[in-house]
Amino acid sequence: MKQGEGDSPAKLTHPQHERMYAILRAIRDKPYLNASTFVKRFEVNRRTILRDIDYLRDRMHLPIEYDPKKRGYYLSEPIGGMPLLEVRESDLLWLFVGQHLLQQAGTDELAAQVRESFQRISALLGDTVSVQWDRLSDLLSSKVSGLGAAEVKTFHAISEGLSRHLELRFDYRKTAGSPVERRHVRPLHSAFVNGQWYLFSHDLKREATRSFVFSRMSKVTVTKKSFDPAGLPGIPELLESGFGVKWSDQEAVTVRLRVSSEIAHLIGERTWHASQKITRKKDGSLMLQLKVNTFRELTNWICSWGPLMEVLEPQELRETVAKTLREAAEVYG
Repeated sequence: MKQGEGDSPAKLTHPQHERMYAILRAIRDKPYLNASTFVKRFEVNRRTILRDIDYLRDRMHLPIEYDPKKRGYYLSEPIGGMPLLEVRESDLLWLFVGQHLLQQAGTDELAAQVRESFQRISALLGDTVSVQWDRLSDLLSSKVSGLGAAEVKTFHAISEGLSRHLELRFDYRKTAGSPVERRHVRPLHSAFVNGQWYLFSHDLKREATRSFVFSRMSKVTVTKKSFDPAGLPGIPELLESGFGVKWSDQEAVTVRLRVSSEIAHLIGERTWHASQKITRKKDGSLMLQLKVNTFRELTNWICSWGPLMEVLEPQELRETVAKTLREAAEVYG
């Protein structure tokens, strides 16, 4: 009997998971690395590394062997992919929460596919973890705008283009009154932001990064032309420079906002922007500081709080917000 057979598997911590995956990837990609290499890389003792390798070989039944002549580990046969080491009930619960939110953001067809994928993952775990889907569904709910029926096909096409790095062609209408334009793009990233799905792409005709709302896209075609995403902009980094889904090439500027004590708890308990800094005042109000390079969506957000939020700087944003609020007040005359 191999070491560990018949024993109940020991619980692995998150650092152990990360280290074992890294060891396995290293042995797969560069055979004949030895324990000393991993000791230096992970800054743990030799016994820990040997125990990790024993776990991978004896408990996970991976074909890891040691070559005494080359004094290193190798795989005696290829493995199809990275195995599932161990998933705890809490891990699966968070997977459920994630799929539940995605389910709320889609149609019945998309929700069914998400649920099927979740259940397939659950089945892979056998008796290790059990989750009652219906019971969890009763405990969780969310209220968000979802995909329209026509957007499901768009969702599938975009997912294929993103995963396989294939160029896309589609018709796009910026607004209800705008003419339809044919676009040719290299898809880079998709995101569900403020109740809508967006595609971020490199527009080949405009030679620039552009964002597209799923609901305004039609006749989406996945081409057979592949591309290398290396060298193209990192969308998460671009999004951090703006507020919402808009950004510009301008240098980011500091924005300082005074927040009334009436909403200080609402503003202070959430992360509105990656750069935010919050300073609480004795009177219950707070100061919110951000660094952004565009004011378009930030202006609307500030205006939504009415007199409870005041722009202190920059002056340009203060004047823009004041003008927007005056124009809104004139509507009610």
